[in-house]
Amino acid sequence: MAFWLWIALAVAAAAIVAAMFSQIKVRVRYSRSGKLDQLVVIVQALFGLFRYQILLPSIAIRGWNMVYAEHREGGFPGKENETGTRRTLGRKTVLRDLRAYRSVLVSTKQFKRWARRTLKKVECTRWRLDFRVGTGDAASTAVLTGLLWAVSGCATGVADRLISLRTSPRGEVTPNYSSSEFTVVWEADFRIRLATAVAAFIKLGKRTVRIRKAIRAWRSWLTPPSEGLS
Repeated sequence: MAFWLWIALAVAAAAIVAAMFSQIKVRVRYSRSGKLDQLVVIVQALFGLFRYQILLPSIAIRGWNMVYAEHREGGFPGKENETGTRRTLGRKTVLRDLRAYRSVLVSTKQFKRWARRTLKKVECTRWRLDFRVGTGDAASTAVLTGLLWAVSGCATGVADRLISLRTSPRGEVTPNYSSSEFTVVWEADFRIRLATAVAAFIKLGKRTVRIRKAIRAWRSWLTPPSEGLS
């Protein structure tokens, strides 16, 4: 009996070690064509045993609010779930998140420093940003094309500063001189080892000086926007 118990413990320990060396992978794709926006986020972990997808098939601006449909699906094999709803991101949500952020800063020692160091441990293995633009006028289209090249370069620079780029960023700006058009497609892949992520959150816990206040702030921060129209 003891022999099988030790075998089970050894297998469990090996599984935990293997899981710690696995990577959390996130694939993001955002596209806008005309007035249609779409955002897809796919998360994979534990060597593909866990897979979760968030799809925002439509995003619309209504007054001061951003209204979007949200579809979530995935999980562990045999426990996949699927949900769909419509949410509104407005002034109340922004103010709530700002208050939660200030609470996190107050209740956590050197939170910004922790965030910068943690983000630097995230590796980007794919980065592509494409634009296709046209105004109907050749001169203004050429100017706008140049501006978008600058925007593309700045976006890449910011990404390189915040995270670790492990790939050569790609992208292009294509002018359309024959008609009015604005299309943008951004695709990126990110990864971080599970052990690295766990260690980062352990360090965050050690930096927290007001646990209850921090928990309330994080809970508020991670709560999604309200459903329906506000």
